[in-house]
Amino acid sequence: MRRAVGHYQESGAADPAFVIVQVGDEPWDKAAFRSLLQNTATLGVFWLFVGFGRGKLAFFKNLNASASATFTNVGFYDASKNPGSVPGDKFYNGLVECFGAWMGR
Repeated sequence: MRRAVGHYQESGAADPAFVIVQVGDEPWDKAAFRSLLQNTATLGVFWLFVGFGRGKLAFFKNLNASASATFTNVGFYDASKNPGSVPGDKFYNGLVECFGAWMGR
């Protein structure tokens, strides 16, 4: 994630960045993870965490689950325990839906 942020900043881009991160379990350093998300909120970086498999994903699901959520630049898409069973159109629509809502805010 730090490399994605570094690349975005070094590129001089003015357009929003859409970064998709595949996750299978919770991060080991949640405080550092939250800090990175907070620091990128004003950069125009949107993070979509795509949950795969059978790991614990509640951390990602709850990053912006409430109306008073801290992270407005975060989305979560659950690709299920068997992502290969998700039809392609449903999968790709799920990926871009959160980003589109964020862009429209």
